[in-house]
Amino acid sequence: MEKPNITQFIRNSKLEYEKTSQSYKEYKKRFIYNELKGRMIILYGMRGSGKTTLMFQKYLETNEDNRIYLHGEELSILRINILDAIKETERIIGQNAVIFLDEINAISNWDEQIKIAYDKYPKMLFYISGSSSINLLESKKLLARRAIYISIPMLSFREFIYLKYNILLDKFKLNTEDLLRSSMHYDIYIQNKLKEWDILKLINEYIQTNSPYLLENDKSTLADLVEKAIFSDIAKIRNIETSTLSKFERLILILSVSTKTSYETIAKDLGISKSVVSEMLDLLEKVEIIKRVYPYKKGKTVARKQWKYYFTIPIIRELYTKKMSIPESELKGTMREDIFVANFEKIFYHETIDFVFDEYLIEIGSKNKTFKQFKEINTKLYKIIIYEGVDIIKKEDIIKMPFHIFYSII
Repeated sequence: MEKPNITQFIRNSKLEYEKTSQSYKEYKKRFIYNELKGRMIILYGMRGSGKTTLMFQKYLETNEDNRIYLHGEELSILRINILDAIKETERIIGQNAVIFLDEINAISNWDEQIKIAYDKYPKMLFYISGSSSINLLESKKLLARRAIYISIPMLSFREFIYLKYNILLDKFKLNTEDLLRSSMHYDIYIQNKLKEWDILKLINEYIQTNSPYLLENDKSTLADLVEKAIFSDIAKIRNIETSTLSKFERLILILSVSTKTSYETIAKDLGISKSVVSEMLDLLEKVEIIKRVYPYKKGKTVARKQWKYYFTIPIIRELYTKKMSIPESELKGTMREDIFVANFEKIFYHETIDFVFDEYLIEIGSKNKTFKQFKEINTKLYKIIIYEGVDIIKKEDIIKMPFHIFYSII
């Protein structure tokens, strides 16, 4: 293929992506949108988390004279060097150009080239993203001091309600001084905001649809994203044997049945070493299919065998367990835990209760969840039961709080 004229390519990209950007005008903005500030922003996250939408939304709010959108796959196919494209952009648009680079992972050694461009053109701004989160994270080795890395999470409950039903809910502020009172006040507020809706149905729908991808696509196609993450993203970034790659699906099946992991058992089941199991779990976490949770044990060594893994999108668990004919009713409890882990950072699992989050001891349950699990638990942590119900109940020092209230803190 003959190498195209770079000047013409830059001019064409400027015109073509101006047209493309218009299709993103009506999309509602994610809550994380206002965090996209810095001279070099790198957006990463699981496939389908809405990175390209965020890029185009930021593009539309940038000065039209200064902005340009470049697609990594297009640059790769046309064999155009990134540095050459950026140099020509500086000549045509100027030193204050704002460059949006999507699907950057399609270009080999892109991080080395961007490092040079960042230092060479100190007035330029860069917004970078791609479908492979693991590829983008690998670039930290070179760009950590220059770039701000922003992980695009799955949808929070408030985001889901906003994006799906155009209802913007205020945040719920946890007030430890009077948790019962603050919960009741917020419940009155949210019941009024959602008075035309069945809140319990909304909660169930959210657990099934906590990804931007699932707002527009059937859940059965989510398996395709998982497969691409394994056979495209992981395969390209790591020199893994084909026979091992084929075992990732079996590993996901094992994880979908239980959150507990035993390296020895998994290694024996898959016919591989414990070190390979460790690497596979680490890679699934880097492509953001699963999320690791450590045990709550102050002052003690955290052993690998104690880690638990949850799915960032609960419906992945359901899709894979269907292959083993496990009833959906048996998964609901674990999927509630998945959604909790997907929403919150710096959480730990407890040996008796489900989780420790900040200064709270959290138990997750259905509408029939009782207080008995907290019996004889002696702790200074505040005790909360988060359940799929509508009533707020206090028993001694335990608050039983509806899902829609607690999950509205983010």
